[in-house]
Amino acid sequence: ELGIYPAVDPLDSASKIKVSAFPMNISGWKAKDMPISQREYEILETKNLFLREYTSPRGDLLYLYVINSEDNRKVRHPPEVCLLGSGVTIVEKSKIRISDSIKANLLLVEKISSQQVVVYSYKAGMLNTTSYFRQQVKVCLDRLLNRKTCGALIRISVDVKDNNTAEAVALADSFATKIELLLEKYIPLINHPQFL
Repeated sequence: ELGIYPAVDPLDSASKIKVSAFPMNISGWKAKDMPISQREYEILETKNLFLREYTSPRGDLLYLYVINSEDNRKVRHPPEVCLLGSGVTIVEKSKIRISDSIKANLLLVEKISSQQVVVYSYKAGMLNTTSYFRQQVKVCLDRLLNRKTCGALIRISVDVKDNNTAEAVALADSFATKIELLLEKYIPLINHPQFL
C-alpha cells in the first residue's frame, strides 16, 4: 500500500527520507493517494514516491507526483519518457518561473480529446533546476566528493477545462508556490551548498 513500508525493502534499502510524509492538507487543499502498481515500483526501483490528487476548497483538482532517491538515478528520468510511452502527445514545451529560486518545465500534453498542463522540475540538494542533465551532474559530483545528495523529481499536473490553458497553468503555478517551502523540509538538502 502506498505510504506503508516494510521494515526491510530492497527497493528502499538506502533511503532515509520518506516523501510520503509530505502533508496531505496544504492551505486548505486536501489530498488522497492515487494507486501505484507494483510493476511501476519495480520499474522505478523505489517506493519512495507518491502520486496524489489534491482538491482545493473551491473544488479545483490537480495531481502532485514526487519521487526521491539518494542513490538511484533511474527514478528521476524526464517525465516526457513516461508520457510519450503512455500514448500522450506533447503539444508544447516551455519554461515557467515559479519563484525567485524555482524555474520549471511546462508541458501542454494531449491524449484523444483531453489536454493537461504538466509542470515539473528537479531538485538535487540546494539545486532546483529544469535540467535533467544538470541535476545528474550535481549528484555525481557530490558523490565523487563523498557528499550524499538526494535527487528528486517534482511534477504537478492539471486538466485543461474549456480550452483554458492559462487557467490550468495559473493553478499549477499557485500550488507550486504553496509547496515550495515544504519541499525544502520534506526533501532536504542532506549536505552541502550547491556547486552548479
